[in-house]
Amino acid sequence: MSIPDTRNWRFFAPKKPPRLPPKGERWSGMLRPATFITAGVVGALIAAVWIGVAVTQPKTPATLDEVTAEVMTEVDTITGVLGDPLQPADDETEVVACPDGGEQYRITRTESLPATVVPGAVIAEIKQGYELLDWTVTTSPAGLSGQEAHLGGKTPVVVDVTVVPEGATVTATIHGESRCTRPD
Repeated sequence: MSIPDTRNWRFFAPKKPPRLPPKGERWSGMLRPATFITAGVVGALIAAVWIGVAVTQPKTPATLDEVTAEVMTEVDTITGVLGDPLQPADDETEVVACPDGGEQYRITRTESLPATVVPGAVIAEIKQGYELLDWTVTTSPAGLSGQEAHLGGKTPVVVDVTVVPEGATVTATIHGESRCTRPD
């Protein structure tokens, strides 16, 4: 009994490496000038997209001043929608620690508005305006105790608005929370 020759046993047939054709002969297969040009253009497009994405990424706020400005912009916008207050707004602010070591800015603004302000109409106007900006808005049903709206934006800024009639005035409370800063 003879032992079989196993040197030529392979899963795939041996392939010869591609070779450039001699001068004067036509190119064939994948080794054509068009193949190299296409590979170069595709490589350049991939590099351009990669660089474009890296350069145009939006900058997210990282410092306490930046996240404070972000939430104050929304609180001031809502304050403008509420109308003219009877007296200056009362702001209570605090900075709290986040679980990851950063900080978060919180503000609660309370305003007294004239009794002519209709809570449902104000909340409807806020809801309509923020839904146009692609914010998630949920509102409570209108009732004698006023009306509430919870606003959540594309950025992690959360704002709650409560408009409650209280005798001769209407009290509006705006509570805003910023995103957490990046820990140092």
